[in-house]
Amino acid sequence: MNLTRYACFGVLMVLILTGCQATPNQDVIANKNDQQVSQSESGTSIEESNSVEESADDGTVVSEAISETFSSDDGNVTISVQTDAVKVHSVPIVQTEAKDISVDDVKRWAKAFYGTEDVYEATKQMTKSEIEEAILWRQQKINDRESLIEEGYSEADADTMIKYYKEQIESLKASYQKAPDDDERKKTDWAFHPLSYYDDDSMENDRDTSNADKTQALKVQGESDGQKAYVSASNRETADYQLHSLMFYWNDEDEGWIDGATPYVNQEEAIQITDEKLKALVDGNWKVNTVWSSSNQWHIQYIPVINELPCLYSDINYTSDDAYAANLEYGQINFTLTDDKIVAVEWESPMEITSTDSQPAEMLPFDDIYTAFKNYMQVKCTLNSLGLASEDETEGTEQAFANVNDISQMYCRVKVKNAENTFQYVPVYVFSGYVSQGDYKEDDWVNHFCVVNATDGTIINTWLGY
Repeated sequence: MNLTRYACFGVLMVLILTGCQATPNQDVIANKNDQQVSQSESGTSIEESNSVEESADDGTVVSEAISETFSSDDGNVTISVQTDAVKVHSVPIVQTEAKDISVDDVKRWAKAFYGTEDVYEATKQMTKSEIEEAILWRQQKINDRESLIEEGYSEADADTMIKYYKEQIESLKASYQKAPDDDERKKTDWAFHPLSYYDDDSMENDRDTSNADKTQALKVQGESDGQKAYVSASNRETADYQLHSLMFYWNDEDEGWIDGATPYVNQEEAIQITDEKLKALVDGNWKVNTVWSSSNQWHIQYIPVINELPCLYSDINYTSDDAYAANLEYGQINFTLTDDKIVAVEWESPMEITSTDSQPAEMLPFDDIYTAFKNYMQVKCTLNSLGLASEDETEGTEQAFANVNDISQMYCRVKVKNAENTFQYVPVYVFSGYVSQGDYKEDDWVNHFCVVNATDGTIINTWLGY
């Protein structure tokens, strides 16, 4: 995750998937779900998190272990189901709506990362004194190679870092002459402004900002772990798309990153760091959903937990012209750590619970749920939906497998039809696993093959959000 892609910290780009499957002739308990089979989430699934204590109630067993294999209607995909017993909890349906990022949210993040709310409006330009301090800090690192090794760097990595700091010093020296003598920043007024308010590129003063300014933004800067860093909030609720996000990121997110290196904190230690910071940033319960590493960085994604049930995260089309589409990202918080330093955090689509049903939702028998899953997979699970279709029609087709190795109960946020900004968290069964074909096997993400509404047996299209 590189948060600098938010040049307008809010105007996002989406690749819209097309090519829906034809409506099946047989009676399939499904709705709106032509894209569902291809939905996946990157990373490695984590079963437990330090953020949420496991319930003493293991739930009610609704199905013993399943071992079954069946074929898709086109014969090119074999669906293999090998799962443990399925357990569920009685939970109510929860009513919710998208939450704007508030000034208090931004202040809370500023305090958590800067240690103070006495911060400045965002600016990209360093003063001469700031450049001098930045050079001095790097020179001290260069002169104390042993301290780098004590921090966990190997001999080779310490040398790489010293080389990197020297290159940064040269860059800082080159910008010194044009830097202002005095701090021209001003203290933040703690108010949201149209996005162009923070546009400091004088070469683009004549550009049309009418669309960008539909996004209201609040962006402040301070210092975190010796680095200039930003806290940036965006709210947008227009016909084209919704956006509710809050981000923290270093001015230089690549600071300390070493290509090909490994983090000197292990996965458990990294989660401990993010668990602790999470408490300072948000309320409620959260669960680690995915963890993956890239060179000496850890990427950790959290999902919300309601009534001790985790909420499903998936990709979503948030610019769909479908009349009932949610057009809103699923809630999540993503951390990026370089070694043991948090360099970026992103909170997408916080939701506010407006009410909770007084009684647990009445769920269908699991046999009905499993029948809906089988009917859907037989019709909709194809080489194309799994991303395995060959462009060369003359090539032979090797049998593909959709391997379902987990069936879990979760909450899924769905859009309420014919209602503005109104959503529900409904209990669902998520059939997950991986795709394989010949020597190929998905081993770096979990594929949500099918999401079935536990209350009515319909298939939820997570790509559209209903």
